[in-house]
Amino acid sequence: MLRCSKSAKRSDEVDPRKASPGVYSGWLAPDGRFEEAPGTALHVTLLQRFGERTKEDFFAKGAVRYVDATDHISLELHGSDPIALRNALDALATRWAARSGVDVEFLGSGSRLASNVEIQDELRRRLHAIPDT
Repeated sequence: MLRCSKSAKRSDEVDPRKASPGVYSGWLAPDGRFEEAPGTALHVTLLQRFGERTKEDFFAKGAVRYVDATDHISLELHGSDPIALRNALDALATRWAARSGVDVEFLGSGSRLASNVEIQDELRRRLHAIPDT
């Protein structure tokens, strides 16, 4: 069961997790789409839905990989790509705003953060540090 969402869940939408709780993993694409499926080892399979061959190429375009464990979100970003930073910041402020259990890993730099507020502050700082963004 793959799920795709363009934006955060509206308050009148039914939460599909109530029917199928558990851990989901997926990608936040550079264009803002979400693709996810139950489980944690499906990232490579989901790449095909975006027409991508490797996760490295997708990260280079500004994709964000995530694992959503209902009470905890884990994000992976590559460096300080402005598209990835904006999309991650937007998702944390909307789709996952009520989650206090959040961590993010900036691949390539080894940086890891562990609170929603701290993460949003760091994403904003990195975004503002990029010229012309």
